[in-house]
Amino acid sequence: MENYHLPSRKVRCSHFPAWKPEFGMDSTEARSALASTNTSNRKLAERARWPLWRHAAFGLLEALLLIAWGLPTAAMAACIVVALAGLGWIVTDDRNRNGFFVSGWSSKAAMPATISACIVFVGALALVLVTGGPNQWTPIVPVAALFTFVGCTLSSLWWEKRYRQELLSGDSQ
Repeated sequence: MENYHLPSRKVRCSHFPAWKPEFGMDSTEARSALASTNTSNRKLAERARWPLWRHAAFGLLEALLLIAWGLPTAAMAACIVVALAGLGWIVTDDRNRNGFFVSGWSSKAAMPATISACIVFVGALALVLVTGGPNQWTPIVPVAALFTFVGCTLSSLWWEKRYRQELLSGDSQ
């Protein structure tokens, strides 16, 4: 049998992290870094434009999710799968066309637009559930879906406007 020597378990006093270098910036370097960030934000704001059909696709997917609540269970599941696949398609298309995808929740300035889209959807869903319940088609379902489509499409357009303004104003840092 071989002898293994374990390391000593004694704790040594050290000033951790002694190896960490200190970085400092003078005011000229700080102004230069800020100017570079502002330039990058302006360039991103120029690229952060989405076509109208993309906003309408978001509204349509939200309306499809709402319609699903008025359908039988199997059709509801199919609508949800189609809506999630559509969301994946939007993300992929944004990344291929623009080189990036921006979540609706990522911008502080555009948060009111994101919340308004949620309020539109939840309000329309509550209307559908109160007037018929899940898996029950009523005449309110298509009306609520139209309301959801228009409301979410307009919220998406408003979101883009606020997001671009945030980038241009420099508040996104």
